[in-house]
Amino acid sequence: MRKQKDFRPDPTEASWKNRLHLTKSQRSSLLKWVLYGLFLLLLSLVQDAVMSRFEYRGATTDLVPCGILLICLLQTPDTGAIFALVSSSLYILSGSAQGYYCIVLLTFLGVLLNILRHSLLSRRFRSIFLCIIVGLMVYELAVFAFGLFLGKTYFSRISVSLTTGILSIATVPVLYPIAFSVSKIGGEKWKD
Repeated sequence: MRKQKDFRPDPTEASWKNRLHLTKSQRSSLLKWVLYGLFLLLLSLVQDAVMSRFEYRGATTDLVPCGILLICLLQTPDTGAIFALVSSSLYILSGSAQGYYCIVLLTFLGVLLNILRHSLLSRRFRSIFLCIIVGLMVYELAVFAFGLFLGKTYFSRISVSLTTGILSIATVPVLYPIAFSVSKIGGEKWKD
């Protein structure tokens, strides 16, 4: 009879790469959100370094809120709400936003317009463009109203606020194909 060995070596621990296993859908979802973050970072860079030098009647574009609302409208309402809250908070921390009320404003507008688009409108460029028009104009007018209330601006500058909204709306046809192509990463989500 053969004698069995009583000694068994301890199993070796897996490296951190082997312990961190992501499925294909998790990797594609992570890639999508990283690309969205880089997209907003690029918009912030273009806004601060390039577009701030070009003024039309004292106004310039407002690319980051435009990008936040655009990405929010391309997602489901619950995912868009979380994205709008996190990205608008980071927008405040970047120092480019007008005030802390922009967090509430962008999140509220993103969620409200997303629910409106999902319940009443189809998922096409026209419906998203219509929601962006409404969202950016309400955003710019609300920022102007808060600035007027806090004494940071005066009423005759309302034309500058409206021009900023119109210039921001004009950038949507350029930004939409980029955001839409990133939103297609990972395929369509399950629909009930």
